[in-house]
Amino acid sequence: MPYVIRNSIILAVLLILVGGAGAGYIYFYQEPRVEEILAERKQIQEQLGDADDLFDRLVSVQERVEVLNSSWRARPKTLPVEEIASNTNVYLNDILAFSTELDLNVFTEEEVQQNGCGYTRYHLAGQGPFESFARLVQYLEHGPRLIKLTNIDVREVHSVDDEQGRIRHTVQFDIDMLAYFSTQKPFADTLQIRTIASTTIPGIGHNPFRSLVVPDIPPNTFNLPNVEQSTLLAIMKGRAFISDQSNQLIMLSEGDEVYLGYVSKIMPERRQVLFLLNKGGIIERYMLTLRLENQSFGKSRN
Repeated sequence: MPYVIRNSIILAVLLILVGGAGAGYIYFYQEPRVEEILAERKQIQEQLGDADDLFDRLVSVQERVEVLNSSWRARPKTLPVEEIASNTNVYLNDILAFSTELDLNVFTEEEVQQNGCGYTRYHLAGQGPFESFARLVQYLEHGPRLIKLTNIDVREVHSVDDEQGRIRHTVQFDIDMLAYFSTQKPFADTLQIRTIASTTIPGIGHNPFRSLVVPDIPPNTFNLPNVEQSTLLAIMKGRAFISDQSNQLIMLSEGDEVYLGYVSKIMPERRQVLFLLNKGGIIERYMLTLRLENQSFGKSRN
């Protein structure tokens, strides 16, 4: 057999073997693998969803992140990176500018670390009117610094003001104040810190330590007419004349102040003068009546 024919046959056989091996590889290995990859691709597409929908969701998330970042930067409470007692005292002095009648003492007690955050405990002790104490608490609660008040002990103290002739009500208090700080980076990005002056606090309501009825009645420091020890001498329209506890002749008009109250109404037609007296929170109506039938003066109580 000529070499040319023999070589051609060998080459043809080799080509058949190579082609058969390639076809078998494709048929028995590649096609199942392609089907497996297509199935996996389909599963991933189902999990991810539509690309346009994913893009819209990405934009929405980015907008939400920006809103949250803006809110975080403008947060109402701030934490200093470290707690310095002198700075806290300045902060408290700014608050006391709105509560000038308050006497306050500040004691530094301890510093507590908590994983990049912490607080310094201060003890506040003082005395003053309830309204000033309430403003102090409200500014500490609503001010720009993150501060927590614990172990609050408040008690009432009252004394007689000799100059004003009135009972002076105050409160004494002891408070533990926790001033927080943080060395964590997110807390150092505040662009602008609000001031105490820009802090809005709610209105102060009734003083819960002041009873509506008190056992003590202030003295008559200004020697006002004591109508319970006075006699009605004469009465006319808009005017009344009494002899007070010192036998002094006093002319009274409606609205004039007397000891513990004022003149409520002058009634010439009834020959009576009505007074409203505040006796330790109890409002009492007291009437002076002009007695003409026997030319003597007296008084009656309603």
